[in-house]
Amino acid sequence: MLNMLNFWKYLLFVATSVGAYFEPINALLILVAALFIFDFITGVLKSVKLTGTLSLKSKKLRWSFVKMFVYMTVMAITFYVCEAMKLSKDTSISVVKIEVWMIVYIEGLSIVENLKTIFKDDKFLNFLHYMLSVEFLKYIPFVSKFLKENEE
Repeated sequence: MLNMLNFWKYLLFVATSVGAYFEPINALLILVAALFIFDFITGVLKSVKLTGTLSLKSKKLRWSFVKMFVYMTVMAITFYVCEAMKLSKDTSISVVKIEVWMIVYIEGLSIVENLKTIFKDDKFLNFLHYMLSVEFLKYIPFVSKFLKENEE
C-alpha cells in the first residue's frame, strides 16, 4: 500500500513540476491531458466493442501512458534546448506550442478513429475522419512528400 501511495505522490510531483515549467501554455497542456484521457476512454470502449469483454490487456493501452510521457518529455527537452540556445522565452514557447498542436491533432484523430469503430454507420464521423486524415493534410506541403517516402 505504501508503494502505491509513493507512486501517486511521485506522479503528482511530476505533473505539478511539468505544469509549473510550462505555465505560459497551461491551457494547451490541459487540452492535451483531456484529449489523452478521452482517447484512453474511447480506446477502451473500442476494445470492448471489438472483443465483447472488458479486457485491459491491449498493447496499445499499455503504451498509451508511455506515449503521454514521451510527449511531455519531448516538450520539456525542446523548451530546455531553446533556453540553452539563448532564444527568448516567447520563441521557446512558440516552438513548444507547435509541438502541442501536433499532439492535439494526433490525439484528436485517434479519438475520431476510435469513435468511428464504435459507431460504424455514423456518416458525420466518417466525414470528420476523411477531413482530418486526407483533406487537412493536403494543405501541409511536406506531408505528402513524407507519406510518399514512407510508403517506399
